[in-house]
Amino acid sequence: MIRTAQIQDIPDILQVIHASIRSCVLDHQHQESQIQICLEHISQENLLLWLLYNDSWVHVINGYILGFILVNDQGKILLHYVSPDSQQQGIGKSLLFHVIAHAQQQKRRKITLDSTQTALAFYQKYGFETRQRGISNKTLIALVNYLA
Repeated sequence: MIRTAQIQDIPDILQVIHASIRSCVLDHQHQESQIQICLEHISQENLLLWLLYNDSWVHVINGYILGFILVNDQGKILLHYVSPDSQQQGIGKSLLFHVIAHAQQQKRRKITLDSTQTALAFYQKYGFETRQRGISNKTLIALVNYLA
């Protein structure tokens, strides 16, 4: 089930995000300093602010949050994570399709995101195309999906 993320979900969302970041070996090769930089940026305080000023949803199964997605008013996906134990089960796809449907309802013409190397093939599979390579972080690739 997908529902709007709520403030009381923050601890569970953080757990999903942190576990997912730690599992993305292709992006950080288990270099703890790089992992810590990512994790420090995604704090409880920052997540609270992001939830207040953006649209966000969680994917819940049997009362457990297994996936999370956050998108801003311009249609940019800012965060999209699935618990490592729940990957390859359609959770990331269902969250992505939920955001696409939401964007279409709001008459948006495109959705954008910055992808890691780990997630790149996933987004390309669903119609996202490379727009440009990120400059500040060599693992980020800007992608765009033009909606019908």
